[in-house]
Amino acid sequence: KSRRYSPSLHTARDNCSIMTEPSSESSTSPPLQPPRRVAIIGGGISGLSAAWHLLQNQSKSNLTTIDIFESTNQLGGHAHTITIHPDGDDKAVDVDVGFMVFNNENYPNMTAWFQELGVESEDSDMSLSVSLDSHTKGGTEMEWSSTGLNGMFANKAQLFRPSFYKFLRDMVRFNAEAADVLLLAKDDPRRHITTGQYLRNEGYSEAFSTHYLLPMMAALWSASLEDVLQFPIEQLVGFLCNHKMLQVFDRPVWKTVANRSKSYTSKMTKLLGERAHISTPILSVVKQQTQESIPEYELFTDSNKSVGLFDEVVFACHPPTAHSMLQKGNNATSGEKMQQHDGNMMEILSNIEYADNVMYLHSDPSLMPKRKAAWSSWNCLGKSSLLATHHDSSAKDKSGEAMEGGESGFGNRVASDDDAEDSTSSARMKAVFVTYYLNKLQNLKTSTGVFVSLNPHWTPDPKLVYEKLTMAHPQFTPHTLRARDELEEKFQGKDGLWFCGAWSGYGFHEDGCRSGFKVASTMIDTAVPWAANKGDSGSLVLQPPNLAKSTSARNKKGIFKYIYNALCHTLPVAVCKRIICGFLKSCITTGSLQLKMNDGSLIKFGNGGDCVGCDKEPVTLRIFDDWFFVKVALEYDLGLARSYMSGHFTVEPLPSPSQYDQVIRPPSTRDETTPILGDPVGLTRLFLLFIGNRDDPTAIASPRKSARNHTYSSALSNASGLLISKIGSFCNFLIYKLYMDNSERGGSLKNIHAHYDLSNDLFTSFLDKETLMYSSAIYDAVKAPSGQRGMVFRGSLEEAQWRKLDTLLDRAQIQPGQQMLDIGFGWGGLSLHAARKYGCKVTGITLSVEQKALAEERVAKEGLGHLITFEVVDYRTFARKKENRGKFDRVLSCEMIEAVGHEHLGEFFWAVEQVLSHDGILVMEAITTPEARYETYRRSTDFINSIIFPGSCCPSLHALVEASYQQSTLTLEHIDNIGLHYARTLAEWRRRFNASESLVRKLGFDDVFLRVWNYYLTYCEAGFHSQTENCLILVFSRPGCNALVPLCETRCVTQLNSLTDEEVKNWVGEE
Repeated sequence: KSRRYSPSLHTARDNCSIMTEPSSESSTSPPLQPPRRVAIIGGGISGLSAAWHLLQNQSKSNLTTIDIFESTNQLGGHAHTITIHPDGDDKAVDVDVGFMVFNNENYPNMTAWFQELGVESEDSDMSLSVSLDSHTKGGTEMEWSSTGLNGMFANKAQLFRPSFYKFLRDMVRFNAEAADVLLLAKDDPRRHITTGQYLRNEGYSEAFSTHYLLPMMAALWSASLEDVLQFPIEQLVGFLCNHKMLQVFDRPVWKTVANRSKSYTSKMTKLLGERAHISTPILSVVKQQTQESIPEYELFTDSNKSVGLFDEVVFACHPPTAHSMLQKGNNATSGEKMQQHDGNMMEILSNIEYADNVMYLHSDPSLMPKRKAAWSSWNCLGKSSLLATHHDSSAKDKSGEAMEGGESGFGNRVASDDDAEDSTSSARMKAVFVTYYLNKLQNLKTSTGVFVSLNPHWTPDPKLVYEKLTMAHPQFTPHTLRARDELEEKFQGKDGLWFCGAWSGYGFHEDGCRSGFKVASTMIDTAVPWAANKGDSGSLVLQPPNLAKSTSARNKKGIFKYIYNALCHTLPVAVCKRIICGFLKSCITTGSLQLKMNDGSLIKFGNGGDCVGCDKEPVTLRIFDDWFFVKVALEYDLGLARSYMSGHFTVEPLPSPSQYDQVIRPPSTRDETTPILGDPVGLTRLFLLFIGNRDDPTAIASPRKSARNHTYSSALSNASGLLISKIGSFCNFLIYKLYMDNSERGGSLKNIHAHYDLSNDLFTSFLDKETLMYSSAIYDAVKAPSGQRGMVFRGSLEEAQWRKLDTLLDRAQIQPGQQMLDIGFGWGGLSLHAARKYGCKVTGITLSVEQKALAEERVAKEGLGHLITFEVVDYRTFARKKENRGKFDRVLSCEMIEAVGHEHLGEFFWAVEQVLSHDGILVMEAITTPEARYETYRRSTDFINSIIFPGSCCPSLHALVEASYQQSTLTLEHIDNIGLHYARTLAEWRRRFNASESLVRKLGFDDVFLRVWNYYLTYCEAGFHSQTENCLILVFSRPGCNALVPLCETRCVTQLNSLTDEEVKNWVGEE
C-alpha cells in the first residue's frame, strides 16, 4: 500500500531541465519518495499546469499514475477556441472567447511555460471605452475611449460638461493616490475596506465612479455592480498597480497567443495522451481509510462508475464544484473503510463564490458603442441611472439626518423574498455589460467585426450569432477572500487534498497557472524550472512584481508635494505626538497602556500595577496612522472616538482567553476580534483603564467639590489636561448647542430620527428576539466571588428582558383595565406586555416613524389592536391636548428621559403631571450621571451626545428631583439601581451585533459603522461596569398616593442575606 510523503519545503531544489532524470549523486538528490497515485480534477489552466510539472518529474517523484479528468469534450477550460466563418464559408477563423491576453511582466509563469511549450505570441491592443445611455432613451449620452483625444471626446458634447472634467480630474487623483492603500500595514483595517466605502471615504465624484472605475471593474472581473462595490480595495489596487494601470507611461506590452489558445491546449492534450480523460465528469470523491491509517480516495463518474483509487487529489476545478463532489462523497459513505471529509473544509469551500456569465460570440455592432471613434478592445456599455444608484452616493445626502457614521445604511432594510433580485446573469449585470472587440484584441484579418458580449442587456441579432455559451467567474467578495486564505492556510495538502485555480489570485490566467504549478511543486518538493534557474531556493514558482512602493513614490514626486506633506502632516504629527505622549504619561499612573507603532516600537505608560476595575494585563493600542495623535490632541475624547471610527487604531487582543477578567469576557464566549474592529473587549478594557486612572483616589491632590461649584482635578475627566484640546472641545460644544437642541419645534424629532430610524432590521439583529427592548435587562445575578469585581450573571437576554418588564409594571402597581401611557415606546415591548398581561388600554407616543411601523406590526400580529394605540407626537404637544388631561392611571417612560435634554427636564415633569390621574404613578427608567461629574458633563460634549444620540443628556438624580420639584408636584418615592445589569446587557448586544455582521453589511452599513457601534456599546459597558454611570428605576407620584402602599410592604423594604463565596460557586454551577 502506498504511503503519503510530506516533504520539507526547505530541502534543496533539483535544478533539472525538462524531461531529464535526476542526478545519481546522493548529495543533490532528494530522498526517494513512496509511490503515489495522483488525480487532477479539472482540465483548465490550473489542472494543465499542475499536470505538466508533475509529468516532468514523474519518475524521480515516484508518481505511479497521473490522471486528469475533464467534464467537457476538450481540455483548456476558459482557454476556449472556436472556429467561425465571419466573411463566408470559405474562410475559417479561430477566435478565443475566454482567455485572450497576457503580458510578460505580470504573467511570468505562464510566459515561461509557453516558451517551454513553444507557444508563439503577438502584440495586442488593450484599449478601453465606456458608453452610457447611448442605446437607451433618457439620460445624457456619454462615450469615451482611451484610444486618444478623438476617442476621449467621441461625443463632442462632453467638451461642455463639468461632470466629464470631474471624472478626468478624479481619474488623475486616483492614479496618484490609490497605491497608498498597499503601503498600509498588513493588519491595518483600512486595507480591508470595500471599493464602495473607499470611494465614499475619499470623496470621489459619482462621475469618476460611473464613467470609469465601476464599469472597468465589472469588465475585468465579469462582476455585477453590487459585487464590484463589495470588492476589497486592496485586491483592486493591487491588481491595477502590479499591472501598471495606475500610470500613463511605461505600461506593459500586452500579448495574445498567435494561433489562439488551442495551440497550447493541443500540445498538452498530446503530451498527456491516455492520461487525459475528457467527457469524464467526477461527481463524487469518497474518502477511505487504509490499513496504515492513511486515507485514499475513490473517484466516481456518471452512473456511479469508479475511475480508480488515488493517494493525492488535486481539485483544479471551481470550489463550489469541489464542494459538491466532496458532499456527494460524504452522502455515499458506508462501510468500515469509508470516512467523512472535514466539515470545516467543506464550509470554507462553500464560501468561495462563483457566478455564471452568458457569453455571445457574434458580429452584431449594435452591442458596441454608438460612435465608432469610441470602439476599443474592451467596451463597457451601461445605464448611468443604475450605476449612480449602485454607487451609494446617497449616503452623503443622509449626513444631515443620520447619526455620524450611520449614513451608509440609514433607513435600509433586508430585502424580502418578494424584493429579491433575479439572480440570472443578465439581471445580475443589469447596470453594465462588456463587449470585447476581437478584431483588435486578437488581430483578426476579417472585414466583418467579431465580438464577444458578456451578459448583454439585449440579445444580438440571431442571424449574426456564432455561438452562445456560459462561463463561471469567481466573485471576490470579502467572504471569498477570507475563505480562500483560510483554505490555503489550514487545508492545502492536508490528507492528500489540494486546491488550485484562478480564484486563488486575481482571477486571471496567470493566477490559475501559478496556482497549479505551486500545488504540483509543493507536492513533489521541486520548483518549476524557471523559478529554480532564478537561484532563489525559497521560491517554488515566480511571483508577480510588487510595484506598490515604486508607483506611490513616482506619483508623489515634486517639491510642492514634499512641502505640503511636511507642513500639513509631518509637522502636526510630530508636535501632537509629543503633546499626547506627555499627557498620557501624567494621566496613566496605574495599570499599563501601550501604543504599538507601525515599526513595531512600543510607547508605554503606567506603572504596570493594579488599576481599580481593570485586569492586570496591559492594554495595547495598535496605531496604524500617526494622525491619531492629531485627532486626539485637537478633539480629546471625541478625537479618540473619531480616530477609531476612521481605522487609525485598534486594540490588540490578549494572547489567551484566560487572561481576561471573566466578568468582562466569560470563558464560554467566542473571540470577536477581526481585522476591522480589533478586539472589541479590548475597547472595554481601554475605557476601564481610563476610568480607573480618572477616579484613582491616590492621584487626587485636593478634595473634589460637587454640584454647581464642581471642579475635577483629574485631567482625564475633561479637556482641561490638554490646552490644545480646548479649542476643538469648544467647537464641538457649539455644534452640540446650536444644532442638537431638543426643542418641541423639531429639534427632538431630528435627534430621535438620527438614531432610532437607522434601520429596524439593524436593531432586531442584536436586541432580544421576544421583547425587542432597547434598554437594560435584569438578569438573575449575585455578587462576584472574592477577588472579582461586579456581578455574576446567568440566564438568557430574553429571560432577563421579561424580568425587567415585570419589574417596571410591578413598580407601577399596574391594575387590570387601567389606562397607561408609554412615553417613548420603542418597538412596543412594554406596551404589548402590559396589554397582554393586565388588559390595560395603552397609548404609546414616540418621535420615531420606523419604530411605530414595526411596533404596529407586532400589535396586529398579537391581535391587541383594540387595546393599544401608537402616535408619533412630541410629549409636550400630547400633554396640551384637552382630551388627555388627567386621563392616564400610569405613565411609564423607559430610557426616554436621556433624549429630553437638561434644559427641558422640567417640561417633561410638567407634561407628565398634566396627563396623570389623581392617584397616578410615573415609573421612569433613566440612565444617570453621578452628581460629582454632572456639571462638567453637561457643559461639554462626549461621544454619546455628539455622535450616537445627538443632543442627549444623561441627567443626575439630583437634576431629575429638582426638575420635578420646580415644575410639578411629583415626588420621588422609590429607587432601584440596575446599572451592573446594563453592563451585561450591552456586552450581550455587542456579541449578537458582531455575530450578525453579514446581515448588517447587507443593510449597507460599512466598516465605519461597525466600528462606531462597537465603540458605543463598549464605551457604555465600561461606564456601567465601573459603576460610574447608573441605570435607575425611579417611581414618582403626588404626595399621599394610595396606589404605592404595596411598595411599603416588608417584601419591598427588606433584603435577603448575602450569599457566601461557596454558595455563589454553587449558584453559578446551577446554570
